[in-house]
Amino acid sequence: MNRFDELAKEWDLKPERIESALKTTTKIKELISIKDKDILDYGAGTGLICFQLFEEVNSIIAMDNSQGMLDELNRKITKANIKNISTNLHNANSDTFTKNQFDLIVTAMTLHHIKNPQRFILDATDALKDGGYLVISDLESEDGTFHSLGNDDVEHFGFDKEKIRTFFKNAGLDIVYLETNETIHKHRDFDVFLAIGKLSKN
Repeated sequence: MNRFDELAKEWDLKPERIESALKTTTKIKELISIKDKDILDYGAGTGLICFQLFEEVNSIIAMDNSQGMLDELNRKITKANIKNISTNLHNANSDTFTKNQFDLIVTAMTLHHIKNPQRFILDATDALKDGGYLVISDLESEDGTFHSLGNDDVEHFGFDKEKIRTFFKNAGLDIVYLETNETIHKHRDFDVFLAIGKLSKN
């Protein structure tokens, strides 16, 4: 069990989390055609990203390393009678992906919990179909005070955007978009970047 298992049942009670997911998916829809696409939502949590996308896509696989989060997402899927979202327990630090499976992979506020971000981005790129997109939304570099409950499972205090650019370039992804997409207001302001990379294997 991890701390996210405990937080799952109350995760959706903070409106700023829903607002953040909406800002991410709004920008995705502006820049990428998602109609009838197969999508991976990595670090899906309770499905705040999934629920903004499922009506337009073919399928979504929601992966997370918290069974508690996936249990809550499965409850919501059943209640809403959604047929095209499935869930899968997955640990990015040890598990891999099926190659050439997805048109779009999106991960929001998850990369800073992953030990080796470059390896994750390489693995995710391998899981994309030709012409597929990797979308990452996460904290820009911060001072370690973002997480009010402590940093026990935090691997990185955010990322410099140029570091993300390098990660994408090393994976063979062409940068489509890399900008600050929102600011989270807590005891101070924390910027969140949105990076979109496209895979062209030919």
